[in-house]
Amino acid sequence: MSGTLVLYHKELATYFRSPIAYFVVAVYLLGAGYFFLYNFVLRGETTMASTLQNMGILLVTLAPLISMRLFAAEYSAGTAELLFTLPLRPWQIVLGKYLGAVTILLLLAAGTMVDLVPLYLFGTPETLTIVSGYLGFVLLGMACLAIGELFSAVTHNQIVAALVTAAVLLAFWFVGHLQSFQASAGLRGLLGYLSFALHFADFIQGLVRTEGVAFYLIVSAIALTLTVGYLQWRR
Repeated sequence: MSGTLVLYHKELATYFRSPIAYFVVAVYLLGAGYFFLYNFVLRGETTMASTLQNMGILLVTLAPLISMRLFAAEYSAGTAELLFTLPLRPWQIVLGKYLGAVTILLLLAAGTMVDLVPLYLFGTPETLTIVSGYLGFVLLGMACLAIGELFSAVTHNQIVAALVTAAVLLAFWFVGHLQSFQASAGLRGLLGYLSFALHFADFIQGLVRTEGVAFYLIVSAIALTLTVGYLQWRR
């Protein structure tokens, strides 16, 4: 596990030595702040529901920029072979890099909590609903980053990894809209289950369902397992 922590610290340092982390964090916080001001000031909402919904869509859009460099940057810099020769198992490499990306995700979530100050000063929000919404946000982000890490490993190019990840994440987000075009109840249920948006909607309404938590964790686990399998095959 010590090897994983070393790689985690190295990954985190790499993020903040490049402009990527600063750019993503700045753009995300500006976008989230705009949506909060629009919903709170212009629309007069005293809850975080709409803002969290907007934050989720923004996260799906920007998550590929966080994950695209996880392995693709190693390939382009020619350090991938050196990385794979370290006395680390593939799962340690994958986990160390993944934890670095998740830390950026947690920084994004923490940065948006400044919006809660005026909300509590001038409104009466439901704390448990907000906690539920942020839990869903983190779980959604973890699934997005796991998928992004997989494509960063298999595409070997940062731009391609970002584009493919964005396409897959948007497909997961909007797949629930296809329910109305299906006559089969089973197919409608499957499309609803695969929808990132529908599960996230439960969280921002204060409904922490076991099904939703398990779904995001299963997606993350599958993506990370596939990444580990690819690295083992590559070796």
